[in-house]
Amino acid sequence: MVISTILDEYKLTAKILYEKNMLNLAVGSISLKLENDKMIINNQNKSVYEEDFCKIVHINKKDLSWKETSKDIEIHARIYKDLSYAKAILNVFPLNIITYSLEHTYFKPIDYQGQQILDKVKIIEIDDVQKWEENKDFIISKNLRDKNIVIIRGFGVYIIARDIKEAIKKAIILENSAAILLNSPH
Repeated sequence: MVISTILDEYKLTAKILYEKNMLNLAVGSISLKLENDKMIINNQNKSVYEEDFCKIVHINKKDLSWKETSKDIEIHARIYKDLSYAKAILNVFPLNIITYSLEHTYFKPIDYQGQQILDKVKIIEIDDVQKWEENKDFIISKNLRDKNIVIIRGFGVYIIARDIKEAIKKAIILENSAAILLNSPH
């Protein structure tokens, strides 16, 4: 796949997530692994409609270009290093799943698509903020190994996939399943 096609797909995905209010200015991150040591990741405080919304950086070489990117870059780099099958990463903030996470310890969809694609996902609690900040890249990477989705109570969601279309599909199904759960009578 040509780099311009990959960039177009990346930007389209970011715009869809933006329109669904899951990714916003300084909130959330999206990356794609290009080669063994490169990824596309969104820049800090940039709108999806800005020309310089994203940047190509080295995964294993922390340089000056990292400073301009999302504050989640170390988490993305860690995931790509630890999970070789991860080719796309989303850190999104879907309102329904965040709301659901405040009162539950597991997310278990009751709708057909949610059950088929997501199954049951443990919701991670941040007990000690300092410890979380020091270890979040390790904790998130470790938990993604099992389910490819990590829900963090009151914070957001990390999703990994083999391509960007699979990642966005999971994000949308997750949010729809959470809306169904929040509106169901049980």
